[in-house]
Amino acid sequence: MKIAIYQIDPDRDENNVAFLNYENLERFQGSAALRSEIYDKVFEGEVECGTLEEVYQMFNLDHPDGYRGRSLSVSDVVEVVGEEKSTFHFCDSIGFREVDFDPDMTEPLKEKKIKVVLCEPGKVARVAEIGTELSDLQRVVGGLIEPYYPFEEQVCIVCNDEGKLEQLPFNRGLRDESGNLYDYIAGNFMIVGLGEENFTSLPPEYIEKYSQLFAQPEILNITNGKFEVLPDTSIEQQEPEEPNMSM
Repeated sequence: MKIAIYQIDPDRDENNVAFLNYENLERFQGSAALRSEIYDKVFEGEVECGTLEEVYQMFNLDHPDGYRGRSLSVSDVVEVVGEEKSTFHFCDSIGFREVDFDPDMTEPLKEKKIKVVLCEPGKVARVAEIGTELSDLQRVVGGLIEPYYPFEEQVCIVCNDEGKLEQLPFNRGLRDESGNLYDYIAGNFMIVGLGEENFTSLPPEYIEKYSQLFAQPEILNITNGKFEVLPDTSIEQQEPEEPNMSM
């Protein structure tokens, strides 16, 4: 069956109804109607379940790969996606209760940390985990961020918006599919995944691809107003490591 799971975001839960059963909703928020706008969508996909009870067991005992929510609990909503119509089911103290719910009013769950490929001037590209708040991203690049979309995949480069203007250290050159140099980046940058509205972790295949693509540090040579980018042979290239770091 295909399902989606929605959970209350504590930052938007003004009436403290998370984990309350259905009977208590009216007492706490003045109405028994679910407020869809306080929910985040934490999962969507096919699961090997035939009933809501099996869904409950799976999302408590054996979370699917990529699941980013908490264990399924009271006040969560499960959407059963049908060919023509979806139904929505409130996880109650005992069993489920079918309810009215508007998924368009929910928000996607924002990861607290994402896994990216981080490129620093003069260093081998490496995998890092960084926070997703704007201040976290700005701290990594050393200023205002600029998303840059030179690739066909659902990924982008996040770099310093004023890296060249501030004369930050040269980092890497950018090349087209034919290998021709068309631009370069100054200062730290990272390659991140793209979700519907937020930056996301890179999937494993893109971590491998972009770790290899930007593995070799480079140097910039400018002659008569023309620039060329060369490998920095003073730095020994090695396999990128995944450090235990948070930014």
